[in-house]
Amino acid sequence: MASNGVQSSAFFYFAIFLATAVFYGRDVSSLDIEHSGIVTVTNETRYFALNPNASRVLFNKEHYAKGNIIFSSGERIDGDRLILTYMDETQFTRNEDAEVLIRYPGENRKGLCVSCVQIYADVSTTACDTYFVDGGTGLDFCKILISCNQTSNLGYQIYMYGY
Repeated sequence: MASNGVQSSAFFYFAIFLATAVFYGRDVSSLDIEHSGIVTVTNETRYFALNPNASRVLFNKEHYAKGNIIFSSGERIDGDRLILTYMDETQFTRNEDAEVLIRYPGENRKGLCVSCVQIYADVSTTACDTYFVDGGTGLDFCKILISCNQTSNLGYQIYMYGY
């Protein structure tokens, strides 16, 4: 009899978890972005080589523990909220130059005004930067480029705030 109560209780909490995830997940979705995936590049195939007239607004960069970098742009403001989260990661068998292009909002989607972007990166190099290549904070769209040189891994988590 006790096991039925435990199972019922576990089911109840699982149902609450799912309901909460659905409620909060409706406004915070990785479906709101498009991304290139993490790709290896050469000097000829880098984003800036292919798009020489693209904007290059550099994010702030803070180094933390080995391989951890926090990139940030903009500031949190009263009334903003988390509008997007996304993460991706890959590892290479040898050191590679790698990039990922992230676009918010995704095609045919309406974006909110971006107030702040924070990106937590895990890389094996310090030669890594992040740029707005179009749009940015204060606007309802942006394209973000993460570019790393000679890294054996690239992982990132993006948190975008807006209103």
